[in-house]
Amino acid sequence: MADSDEGASLGVWIGLSIIAVVSFYCQAAVTEERFVPALNVVAIKFNIPDDVAGATLMAAGASSPELFSSIVSLFITHSALGLGTIVGSEIFNQLVICAGAVFSAKSGYLELDPAI
Repeated sequence: MADSDEGASLGVWIGLSIIAVVSFYCQAAVTEERFVPALNVVAIKFNIPDDVAGATLMAAGASSPELFSSIVSLFITHSALGLGTIVGSEIFNQLVICAGAVFSAKSGYLELDPAI
């Protein structure tokens, strides 16, 4: 009788790693071929500057799957997952993005462009 404490075999880990790499590659290909050109069309149609479109439309598009899955879990499956998850995730994302922007600034602070 085998112990229940044994982990997955090496073959399982290799298979899962290959699946993860392929799925990341496929997601990158879809994003590059479909998502970015669609955002460019929206930015051109509404005369949105590239940097503003990248910061707002890209963030909204990247967060929409989480929003829709939380809506489904809240209203259809009546799960405890819901608004708190979305709000907590968005707060974390905004804080990390702002902190990353400050840390990547060469001077240590960010200057806002008055033209925006």
